Amino acid sequence: QAIVELAPAVCVPHMFCLPGMTTYRAIFDALHIPLVGNDAGTMALSTNKAQSRAVVAAAGVRVPEAELLRKGDRPQMSPPFVLKPCNEDNSRGITLVRKEEDAAAALEYAFSFDPRVVVDEYIAGREVRAACIEEADGTLTVLPKIEYFLTDIRTSAHKLQTDSSGKLTANAIKAAKQDGDRQCPADLSPQLHARIDTMVKEAHRVLKCRHYSLYDLRIDDEEQPYILEAALFCSFAPLSVIPAMADQSGREDLRHPRLFHSLLDRAAAERRPRPAAPADCAVAESSVAAAPTADTLSGSVFSDGLERQSSGPTSERSSTEEEDSDAAAH
Repeated sequence: QAIVELAPAVCVPHMFCLPGMTTYRAIFDALHIPLVGNDAGTMALSTNKAQSRAVVAAAGVRVPEAELLRKGDRPQMSPPFVLKPCNEDNSRGITLVRKEEDAAAALEYAFSFDPRVVVDEYIAGREVRAACIEEADGTLTVLPKIEYFLTDIRTSAHKLQTDSSGKLTANAIKAAKQDGDRQCPADLSPQLHARIDTMVKEAHRVLKCRHYSLYDLRIDDEEQPYILEAALFCSFAPLSVIPAMADQSGREDLRHPRLFHSLLDRAAAERRPRPAAPADCAVAESSVAAAPTADTLSGSVFSDGLERQSSGPTSERSSTEEEDSDAAAH
């Protein structure tokens, strides 16, 4: 009721826990308050690495070979492979396994974050992030890409700095960056640019993304790109990856904060009138005030989601998803 009385023109999500990306977005949709960015259904799909990769693969988008494990399962593919929790961000719980004897410890680590673990074929080569945005006419534009210069894979240490106790430092995002560890725009061949552009546009469509989407990719020695994961949230903070990419586009209308403002205007214009509730559906204010909430109910959607997202070591999630925490790449 309080949200309805505020009558907001648009909602910009800044909750990047599982409930914030799903349940709370669904509430605003039910209240006919438009969102900047992707809706609850798309976000729920993207947070499940196994399901989202299956959807894009079915549309012909290249992804690494993969397996989904539950506790007690063992990988069927031979090393090298990458183990990562199915529902986790910022590369937490991820390990590149090069030898069979290292798999058990890596599995235990990954399962400490999630009851399901994805085994990805390791694609040796380059790592790139690519994003696309929807123009006002509905066409898709791929922004300048970022290449990360790595020894093997990106881990949580490449994205967020922690102290000796595993807690995020006050300057966690900036402190994790190293001079020369990335380049935007990425120096790629015209053929590779074209292949990536085609892939990310198709992924945007089949995942039913809205306004923008972001992807982590690996590039093999034959310049074949593979989508690793979709990262479908952005806070549009100055350090966020999509504004950073857009600033390199050479277009004044995409410079921060103009892109953000244009998405605000576009979302607000999509506002639908909220239907009046039938009289027999009215609930007494006292009943609502006395009702249990996510804070008072154990096992609620809110508490279960937070527990699942923050059950492993280094449990804090970054509240501003700068380019290294917009979503985990390996």
